[in-house]
Amino acid sequence: MGPQSSVVLGLRLATTLLGGCLMVGTGWAQARPYLQDPMRLKVRSAAEAATQWLLDNQLESGGWGSHHSPRPIEVFASAPGSQDAFRVATTGLVVSALLDSPFGGEDKSLAVQRGIEHLLEHYPVRRQSGIEHYNVWAFGFTLQALGECLLEGVLPEHEDQIRRASSALVERLAGYQSVDGGWGYLSLQGYRTHPPAATSMSFTTATILVGLARVQDAGVEVPKGLIARAVDSLRRCRMPMGPYAYGEMWRRSPQALINGPAGAACRTPACQLSLMLHGQSVPDSDRNRALADLLVRYSELQRAGLRRPIPHESWCQISGYFYLYGHAYASYLLELSSPDLRRRHAPALARSVLACAQPDGSLWDYPLYSYHKPYGTAFALITLTRILGSDR
Repeated sequence: MGPQSSVVLGLRLATTLLGGCLMVGTGWAQARPYLQDPMRLKVRSAAEAATQWLLDNQLESGGWGSHHSPRPIEVFASAPGSQDAFRVATTGLVVSALLDSPFGGEDKSLAVQRGIEHLLEHYPVRRQSGIEHYNVWAFGFTLQALGECLLEGVLPEHEDQIRRASSALVERLAGYQSVDGGWGYLSLQGYRTHPPAATSMSFTTATILVGLARVQDAGVEVPKGLIARAVDSLRRCRMPMGPYAYGEMWRRSPQALINGPAGAACRTPACQLSLMLHGQSVPDSDRNRALADLLVRYSELQRAGLRRPIPHESWCQISGYFYLYGHAYASYLLELSSPDLRRRHAPALARSVLACAQPDGSLWDYPLYSYHKPYGTAFALITLTRILGSDR
């Protein structure tokens, strides 16, 4: 996120009381990194290598990721709809990561342009079936990328088209909003309705709320009721001890390990961030606890789930594909927190992400067709760039 979008977000947050303290400053880009060498040099080197890997692995179509898989077992994602959704979602993530990266120069600018053009052509992804609606992931990450593109002022020649696409995506999300107010990507109960009658997932709802905040800040109209219902759903998912249940259906089992601090550690930062962006108060103490759960208390349990091929087979029903997702949202959350929290948690956040680094410059946490390297590298780059802060 560059200076213009940071100013917008800073002004928005400056009017919101967070834990009794008025947030001041101009937003995310003003946070200091609080890293010392040689860790800071490692983070900078990894961010530069990640940027280059993404530039080197862009498809001819302008997108990132594909359905090709080197393994005999895969996540349930039927072709073509679910595969289209994965590719568009991955592309949106990469565009957001590259927009934020200080590396890449003109090659990066060209890759962003091609990526945005890919999104503008392919964003209206249809759900594969009444069971699979991964397309909401594509909508959320595409909205974030388009909103940040508008806020950064890049591709002014496409601004009208980007605004129309953003408005169309908001309208589509209204059609896929679950009856409980959030968004989910599978109708696990088998009710094949439109809008979905199935339960929502807290982290999916959080991701989409972040995307909606981006386009709102860029001046795209979003119905207040759409936001209010999603915020209410997410707030209901908060467990008494602070973590967020997997979704509305799972909050009926508050003692389940998947809903506890360890099982929810990669979800809670995203949920807290999305609520903050929509005017909800999240005390500094709650954010500190969430970051400590992820980076200190249960960090080894999160790492134990890395690259395990079957979802939720690890301790506390943790899945590897939450790992870099959770750390990316933790980096966003950390930059909106107090200097004390940034000083306390930035080094651990850096170490956790660098644990996923590969010799080729990519970073990944879970094998998923051929999407895992670009989406993992994008999440990691978002995190590393945020950790570096304004002093690059």
